[in-house]
Amino acid sequence: MNAFLSALLNRLWAVLGGVSIRIKVLGIVLGMVTLLGVFVTFQMREVLASTLSQQLENQGLALIERLAERSAGYVAAGDSHSLALFLKEEEIHYSTEAHNTHIAYIVVLDQQGQVIASTFGDDLPPWLAAHLGTPTGNGDHHTITALEGGASGPVLDVSRDAPESGLEVHLGLAQEHLLGTADTVTWQLVLTTLVMVAVGLVAAIFLTWVLTRPILELVAAAHAVERGDFSRRVGRWATDEIGDLADAFNSMTEALAVADRERAERERLRARYISGVIVAQEAERQRIARELHDSTSQSLTSILIGLRNLAEGPQGALLKPQLDELRQIVDATLSEVHTIAWQLRPAVLDDLGLLAALERLAEDYQRRYGIPIDLVAKGLDRRLPLEMETALYRIVQEGLTNIVRHAEASVASVLIDCQDGALQIVIEDDGRGFDAAAISGGASLGLQGIRERARLFEGNLTIESQPGRGTSLFIRLPLPEDLQDVARQKEDPYA
Repeated sequence: MNAFLSALLNRLWAVLGGVSIRIKVLGIVLGMVTLLGVFVTFQMREVLASTLSQQLENQGLALIERLAERSAGYVAAGDSHSLALFLKEEEIHYSTEAHNTHIAYIVVLDQQGQVIASTFGDDLPPWLAAHLGTPTGNGDHHTITALEGGASGPVLDVSRDAPESGLEVHLGLAQEHLLGTADTVTWQLVLTTLVMVAVGLVAAIFLTWVLTRPILELVAAAHAVERGDFSRRVGRWATDEIGDLADAFNSMTEALAVADRERAERERLRARYISGVIVAQEAERQRIARELHDSTSQSLTSILIGLRNLAEGPQGALLKPQLDELRQIVDATLSEVHTIAWQLRPAVLDDLGLLAALERLAEDYQRRYGIPIDLVAKGLDRRLPLEMETALYRIVQEGLTNIVRHAEASVASVLIDCQDGALQIVIEDDGRGFDAAAISGGASLGLQGIRERARLFEGNLTIESQPGRGTSLFIRLPLPEDLQDVARQKEDPYA
C-alpha cells in the first residue's frame, strides 16, 4: 500500500512538474475561487434555510395562538359555520406577499378528533387525514411536524392543544416560499461564484503574465549566454524577488563577460607564446640543419678525402684494413648527419613545397621502418603560407612517428583534402589502438603537439581509436581567406 501511494504521488508530482507555471497559477487561482464559491454557496443555503424555517415556526406559533383563541369563542357559541368562514378568511389574509407566508390549511378538531371546521371543507386530503388521525402521544402544548405530500409541496404542521376548550387546532404552513427563497439566493450565489471565477481568471492571467514574462526573458537571456553571448541583459521589472534575480543575472553575465575577455586574452597570449616557441624552434632547427650540412658534413667529407689520400700513400697498403674501417664509419656518420639535418628541416619543404616534402617523408619512413604508407593529397598544387606548410609537415611527421613508436601497425595512410574552405588531414593506421578518452587529457605529448599546432591556425584535432581496432586522427585547419576564394573557384569554375 505504501509503495502504491508513493508511486502515485511520484506520478502526480511528475505530471504537475511538467506543467508550465502559467497553468499552475491558473489552476490554483481558479480552484481556490471555485472551491470557496461552492463552500460559501452551500453554507449560505443551509444558514438561510435554517433561519427561514425558524422564522416560519415562530410565525406559525404566533398564528396558532390567535386561531385557537378565536376558534374557542366560535365553538362555545355553537356557530361552526362562522368558524369555517373565519378560518377561510384567515387563510386568505395571511397567504399574501405582505405577510411573506402561505397557509396551506387550518383544521379545528374536537376532543374525539372529529373535524369541527377546516379550510378544506368536510373532505380532508388523505395525507392530512392520516396525520390528524395519528396521536402525538407526547402531551406537548404545541407540536410542529414537517409533512410531505401537500399539494403545494412540503408543509410545516403547527398544532395547538387546548384542553380548557376541548379543541385541537392545526395550522399548515407551506414551505414552497421558503424553498423558493433559498433557491433564489443559491442561484444568486452561483452567479456570484461564476463572476468571481471570471474575475479570478482575468486576475490569474494578469498574475501569470507578470510572473512569467520576466522569467521567460531570463530563460532567453540564459540561452544566449549558453551560446556565448555575454552582452545580453534583462530589465528589472519591479523591486521584488524577480527584480533581484534580474540584477543577479546581469551581474553574473557581466562577470562572465569579464572572465571571457580575460580567457580570450590569455588564450591569445598563450597562442602567441606557443607560436613564438614553434617559430623559434623551427628557426633553431633550420640553423642546426644548416650547420650540420655546411660545417659538419664538410668536415666529415674532408676526413673521408684525407683517409682516401692516406690509403693511396706509401704506407697505405699496411694500414688499408684500418683505413677502410674508418672510412666506413665516417661515411655512415656522414649519412646519419644528412638524415638528421633533413629531419630537422627538410630543404625540399622550402624549395619545392609541402607535397614534395610529404612524399619524401613517406618514402623515408617506409624505407627506414618497413611500414607501407599510402599518401593521397588533393588541393596542394598551390603554395600555402610557410608557417602553415611547416605546421602541416610537423603534424604529419608527428602522426607517423607515433605510429612507428606505439601502434605496431602493418600499414598506414595519410589523406589530405582541401574542401569547404579548410584542409582536412586524416592519419590512420591498423595498429593496436588505445582508449581515446584516457589520452584526451593530454597524456600523449605527440598528440598534444599536434593539437597545439592545429590551434595556432584555429584548427582542431579529433581522435577516434579503440583497443585492437587502430587509430584515426582527424585534423581540420581553416584556409586563409584568399586561399578559400581560390579553392571555391577550383571547385566551381563558373562561380
